[in-house]
Amino acid sequence: MTHISSPVIPVKRITSIDALRGFALMGIMLLHCMERFDLTLVPVVENPFWQQADTFVFDALNFLFSGKSYAMFSLLFGLSFFMQMDSQASKGVDFRGRFLWRLALLLVFGYINGLIYLGEFFAVYAILGVLLIPLYKVPTRWLIVLAVLLFLQIPAIVSFVSLLENNVPNEPTHAVAYMNHLYEVCAGIFIDGSLCDVIDFNLWKGQYAKILWVFNNFRYLQLLGLFIVGMLIGRAGIHKSEEKMIKYSRLLLPYAVVWFAMFYTIAYSLQKMGVDGFALQVGKTMFKTYGNLGQMMIYFCGLTLMYYQYGGRKVLDYIAPVGRMSVTNYMAQSMVGVVIFYGFGLNGAVELNYLQSALVGIVFCMVQVLYSNWWIKHFYYGPIEWIWRVLTWLRPVPLRRK
Repeated sequence: MTHISSPVIPVKRITSIDALRGFALMGIMLLHCMERFDLTLVPVVENPFWQQADTFVFDALNFLFSGKSYAMFSLLFGLSFFMQMDSQASKGVDFRGRFLWRLALLLVFGYINGLIYLGEFFAVYAILGVLLIPLYKVPTRWLIVLAVLLFLQIPAIVSFVSLLENNVPNEPTHAVAYMNHLYEVCAGIFIDGSLCDVIDFNLWKGQYAKILWVFNNFRYLQLLGLFIVGMLIGRAGIHKSEEKMIKYSRLLLPYAVVWFAMFYTIAYSLQKMGVDGFALQVGKTMFKTYGNLGQMMIYFCGLTLMYYQYGGRKVLDYIAPVGRMSVTNYMAQSMVGVVIFYGFGLNGAVELNYLQSALVGIVFCMVQVLYSNWWIKHFYYGPIEWIWRVLTWLRPVPLRRK
């Protein structure tokens, strides 16, 4: 058998990393249930007590996961990129061309997923991930500088200061206004339209609305910065050493807490400082984005310490298969979520309040935990991961465990 037709041998996984990815993925599902998969209707509960409970659930889950789960998922995307490049480099293989092809496949998966669910993010990862390839050889000190500049979100700062100084009208830009218009249009389609209507909208306008959201909220800057940080973690070899993971988690955790508290305090103090209109929206989003980085690192460091030092290994090992099958599970969340919440399905965005929506998300996460554990006991990869791997290498990849 030639080298080209030989099977790709499965590599050993780092379970703690898979557990972090699984945690992030479940947070994404719970957050999407609060957003009703982009159908952000505000439910009204007649009983005052249950209305307060409903509002509390919405605020709590947004506080816990909005901007944090995707941040963790993005950092781990950068780490996975480095691990793949490093693994192939140890065999004398230049993986850059193959990784570009892998991103092209991810773009296809993302577009297919996006036909059903407008808010899916794999297409965005695929586009921004291309920039990791030329950055792979850049010296560490320059990558650190670049990551800091990206996290500063300088265009957001310029926009915020301009709005405060009245250099521009204190109102949404044309790009933001058009994005809001698209989301208003899609809401009617997602509530009253058929599956074909949803797909027809998402063929182009839905994809454009998503790109506008990433652009208008300067999210592309943070995502690329997180990709780079993940790559730097891999370059430092932290993921390979239990001692290093404990050491750096202990070191970073108190700083992450202070960082998070400082920027969230600023974000929620802007209105008291007299900031209003579109400037308040831009400023609050910007400072919360800064704070989300700190909260994400609290999760990252805290869960790592739980795994290696504080008796959380058994629980986290149980959610690790969810992260190991992250592509399959993410796409499954999209497919099931729109059926539950959209009008062509169970119409949950209209029929369910936030508390009920959260319970739907919790149940679905439990199902994914059980299913993923069963699947990984019998197979090396999730179904989509296996297809992705076969198409990446264009040769046999074992699926069923012997």
